[in-house]
Amino acid sequence: MPEPVIRKFNTKDYQDIIALWDRVKLPYRPQGRDSYENIKKQIADGTTIFLVAEVDGKLAGCVMGTHDGRKGWINRLSVAPEFQRRNIARRLVAELEKEFEKLGLEVFACVIEGDNTVSQEVFKKLGYEYYDVRYYSRRKTPES
Repeated sequence: MPEPVIRKFNTKDYQDIIALWDRVKLPYRPQGRDSYENIKKQIADGTTIFLVAEVDGKLAGCVMGTHDGRKGWINRLSVAPEFQRRNIARRLVAELEKEFEKLGLEVFACVIEGDNTVSQEVFKKLGYEYYDVRYYSRRKTPES
């Protein structure tokens, strides 16, 4: 298999990414925070880094990262089933961490739902430590 090319998200990638998220059953909010317009806005404001992996011009995976100036958060990591177990997730996370480091960030984190054991194992293998915390949120709308 050719090596994946990791590059920054381009708005023309949006439909392929939505299709990928559907295929891997990644929860997303297409009418809210994950809409085309919101993703464009998030990237433009400088707090979001969105990377894609391509193999032979085909979308193989993607990762979105956000930061608050103190900590980098890894969000929306997904790899197409036919490209899984080929270190694409590892490469995407490593590239995102490099982007965070360029911003002076030294702490990287992710939030994984308790029943998502596959993602938990991926991040353990990447050297992330588990902390037992409770996550609370208040949303203006269900799509927020």
